[in-house]
Amino acid sequence: MSMTPERFQQVRIVFESALAQDPSGREAWLAKACAGDDALLEAVQRMLAADAHAESENESLIDLPDSMAEQVIDSDTEAGDALHGKRFGPYTLIRTLGQGGMGQVYLAERSDGSFRQEVAVKVVREGWDHLELLERFRRERQILASLNHPNIARLLDGGASDTGEPYLVMEYVDGVSIGEYCDRERLSIPARVRLFSDVCAAVGYAHQRLVVHRDLKPSNILVTRDGTVKLLDFGIARLLAADATITAPRDRLFTIGYAAPEQIRGEIPSVSVDVYALGLLLYELLTGQRAYGRTASTPAAYEREVLTVEPTPPSRAAADLTDATCERAASRGLAPAHWPNN
Repeated sequence: MSMTPERFQQVRIVFESALAQDPSGREAWLAKACAGDDALLEAVQRMLAADAHAESENESLIDLPDSMAEQVIDSDTEAGDALHGKRFGPYTLIRTLGQGGMGQVYLAERSDGSFRQEVAVKVVREGWDHLELLERFRRERQILASLNHPNIARLLDGGASDTGEPYLVMEYVDGVSIGEYCDRERLSIPARVRLFSDVCAAVGYAHQRLVVHRDLKPSNILVTRDGTVKLLDFGIARLLAADATITAPRDRLFTIGYAAPEQIRGEIPSVSVDVYALGLLLYELLTGQRAYGRTASTPAAYEREVLTVEPTPPSRAAADLTDATCERAASRGLAPAHWPNN
């Protein structure tokens, strides 16, 4: 799917806005947004398909800069099968869990005879020789090495394969997204808030160590069968004390459906973007609805809504939500302080 940079940017904006729509109405929204442009519609549908595969392991196509995202769409989602059975240090890759973000993710097991252990191994995508992308991978490894919290997926190991591919070995989290878990278990409002407080604890811990996640969303927050929250994917995280040029916003490294206004405006992110995303997440957990994007018919309209419109109060979005404290908490992160001229 070869196209000009301008055309690909158009595709990407529609794709990101489509992700913000309710899945039940996404196709109708997409048809309207593409307005008879069949090539645009096909390109966005291919991006959505590629992202759905990536999201199976809680990655996202949005994590990729424009220079690499088109390459992912054209790649075979089973291309990683060639690595199955390959050794990375003491770990043998078993099967592909997903792809996207910094590379492909595999379920692997320790195979050196020391002990038995299942892990998730993230390998830099083949052909990624771009220095900025490799720097992001190294930065993620360093950030994870500095974090030790029960609600953050742990870094276990890392290195390079015999053929030079950099890799990370992560704790394998057997769980589902926080939204799916809440709905599947039919959790009450207090139970949902308790889970959310665990997410806040993990994010607060990262902030204390000057790490901004920048991509908080349900698919990056898993809940295991025993109800343990695990925060994943620091692939686009930023160290507040680091060189800002490494995480410059020119590549739109965020998920638009959970992006703060300052991210949409292209500003250098701070901890406030995570606070805002937490507000969006709590709103969704309490009401079952997105705070934004339910009526926006174009990408520009969606971004304008985020920048200028105050969301419907949670108590109006969900009739059974009567806890004023919960409503204030959900609204606080979405306060007008994030908007222009405030």
